[in-house]
Amino acid sequence: MKLFHKFFLAFFVTNLAIVILLLVSIGVSLSSDFNDFINEAEDQHVKNSIAQLTKTYQINNSWQPIINDVQIWRDIVDPRKDPPPPRQEQNKHPPRKNQSVEGFESNFRNQRPPPNADKRIRGHKPAQGSRPKPRPAPPAKKREDPADFLKTGRRMSLYDMNESVIVGREFLNDHPRIEPIISNGETIGWIGLVPSNAIKDSPASDFLRQQYKTYYIIACAVLILSVFMAILLAKHLIAPIKLLINGTGKLRNGDYAARVNKVSKDEIGLLSDNFNDLANTLEKNQTNRHQWISDTSHELRTPLTVIKSQLIAIQDGIFEATSDRVDLFIDEINKLGRIVDDLYQLSSSDVGGLTYKKSNIDPMQLLLHTLNNYQSKFLQQKLKVTHNITDTSRCTIVADKTRLLQLFSNLIENSCRYTDSGGKINIITTLKKNELSIQINDSFPGVSKENQAKIFERFYRVEQSRSRIYGGSGLGLALCSQIVIAHQGTINTQDSALGGLSININLPLNLGA
Repeated sequence: MKLFHKFFLAFFVTNLAIVILLLVSIGVSLSSDFNDFINEAEDQHVKNSIAQLTKTYQINNSWQPIINDVQIWRDIVDPRKDPPPPRQEQNKHPPRKNQSVEGFESNFRNQRPPPNADKRIRGHKPAQGSRPKPRPAPPAKKREDPADFLKTGRRMSLYDMNESVIVGREFLNDHPRIEPIISNGETIGWIGLVPSNAIKDSPASDFLRQQYKTYYIIACAVLILSVFMAILLAKHLIAPIKLLINGTGKLRNGDYAARVNKVSKDEIGLLSDNFNDLANTLEKNQTNRHQWISDTSHELRTPLTVIKSQLIAIQDGIFEATSDRVDLFIDEINKLGRIVDDLYQLSSSDVGGLTYKKSNIDPMQLLLHTLNNYQSKFLQQKLKVTHNITDTSRCTIVADKTRLLQLFSNLIENSCRYTDSGGKINIITTLKKNELSIQINDSFPGVSKENQAKIFERFYRVEQSRSRIYGGSGLGLALCSQIVIAHQGTINTQDSALGGLSININLPLNLGA
């Protein structure tokens, strides 16, 4: 699976889980809170109805008014109307058959008894020429009570003390909820209620379904939006990675000039910086490798060319095979041997194969010993050498004696080779708190700042004054740098006060010795 698909699935699945969790939690909370609200509204409606029914019964000491006029019942259970005053039955009539509320659900809200209904029932006729009294103006419409919205009155039934139906369903036990009507400690009747949540198509159920439908639509819209957002985020995150993939592909194919643009300041941006640094290093190493091969070939070709030309001349009878010719061959062969040996040591140092047998030694005495070995060369080149080392100068470092002698020999040889005849070499040693500082200064010719930065590179030699006419392979200072680094020291260059080059070495002291 591609990284783009992984990012996309991670974002989308996370959003999907959040949406589902919110949908479930909101649905459960809404259902619970709404049911509590419905139950509370129904409870209050039932209590108010029981209170009005109790007053009506106490005045008449029976349910006969409601039996005779079901509109009284409707006025009591209709929360939009003010509770009617309890009516006292003045004319007793035989009870009519029990009326069922099964057939009035569709029109009980709007129908009223016809005008003068009571008089027509009692056999009275309106007087001739009399005008019917105008109906009073309907009261202002009140704000609907939640119980009216729930049509609680339609789901209520009234029963007498013997559980005989007065209004509503025939049997009391058909109601999931039954409340007694008590007067003076005696049960005078019963109220039966079918709760709203027990009816499939009740207004409460319709309301909840509508709310759930709205939430589902919102959830689907959020999920669709999350798909687009996941795609955009995945593309945004994958873009710099694609740049790195393309860049590494170019590096793999040998294009070390490849670079990637840094598009962010996060870890991917840091990775881009590291990639560019790696590309710079590889490009530099490739250039150095090509230069190293070219320089090595040149350094090896020069003595070989001299030997070959001399041998051909002897073979052709131009030169005789004298001892001087043989000495020339030996010198060129020795030069080849030194180059090969330096190359071997440098390559061994690169791969960690250059061995160091370190012990506590006195570098002052080793440096003094090296200077004594070069006395004849100093005299030959008429060099004036000064130093501040005495026989009593003492300090201790942890170092390899052989490598340290090689370091001092290469540095002094470099100064002798590149200092004009009759020049000066001054060596200053300084004991600091934690290290030994050795400064080797020589006189003219000097080295420019630009060339000083490259002087420790392999085969690098300053053309012009310090050129190949002085000899050397250009590997000595590179090997010196490797030796100093292996001893946890530092080496650098600067202009000498004598007009030439100053090489500074700092080596850590062994304070515990």
